[in-house]
Amino acid sequence: MASISLSKVNKHYGSLHHAVKDVDLEIADREFVALVGPSGCGKSTTLRMIAGLEDISSGEIRIGDKVVNHLPPRDRDVAMVFQNYALYQHMSVYDNLAFGLRNKK
Repeated sequence: MASISLSKVNKHYGSLHHAVKDVDLEIADREFVALVGPSGCGKSTTLRMIAGLEDISSGEIRIGDKVVNHLPPRDRDVAMVFQNYALYQHMSVYDNLAFGLRNKK
């Protein structure tokens, strides 16, 4: 694992909706972190930006000592677990957890 650093990260959807505003966050190597807040506050958007699934509007995201703002998701070595049911219902728990690891090869 590596440290993750967000510096003044913003996400705008159009000119009127500022979904994530000036997020500064430091996550140390091997640290366990949970983002908690009300619906619509930007938790999922922030995680999607870290994973590379969502472009940032401004700011900087670092994984380790590397700026990853424009790095595609497959090159970030980051995984997400969704709160709602985003499982493959035809697979066992083991197969669902192993799916991403197998496909990373």
